[in-house]
Amino acid sequence: MALQNWFGRGWLAFAFATIYIISQATIASTLHSANASHLLFAFQFTYDAASFRELLASISAVQQAGLQAHFTYDHIHPIWYGGLIVTLMAWLLKKNGLTGRWNLLIVFGVIPSLMDVIENSIHEPLLFETAIPSDPTVTVAAICATIKWSMALGYLLMAIALGVRAAIQAKNEKTS
Repeated sequence: MALQNWFGRGWLAFAFATIYIISQATIASTLHSANASHLLFAFQFTYDAASFRELLASISAVQQAGLQAHFTYDHIHPIWYGGLIVTLMAWLLKKNGLTGRWNLLIVFGVIPSLMDVIENSIHEPLLFETAIPSDPTVTVAAICATIKWSMALGYLLMAIALGVRAAIQAKNEKTS
């Protein structure tokens, strides 16, 4: 319950959501201006070094510069969406009266951000070509990206379900 009390505040979730949206839009704009949006996902889901090297060799200098530039914002971005996941989940759990083991969803909400930090720490030197892609590093980065995106989708779906559930409960309380 302490986690819900500390983090489960609607205004805090709203603040993180606002910062996250601004940060996401900045990253998207940076990548889009270099025609590199699709490449970010291609690199994130490349599991072997040979394919990574082949993809890197196929992109233009402008696209590579855009991918490199996105790290300026992407280094802090995990704080914004991690904070959003934690605060929104805590607030929705509190609104739904779910305690106990449900609080693990709050704790596990930091995992996507941690995976992003690991993924970025591997991909950044590869995209700046200060490191040579190897199968273990490229595979670890891809696994981290897969975990990050899978969990982010899971948390989004959970937030929708908990939000709908809380709205239905609130409506039922008004009518009874």
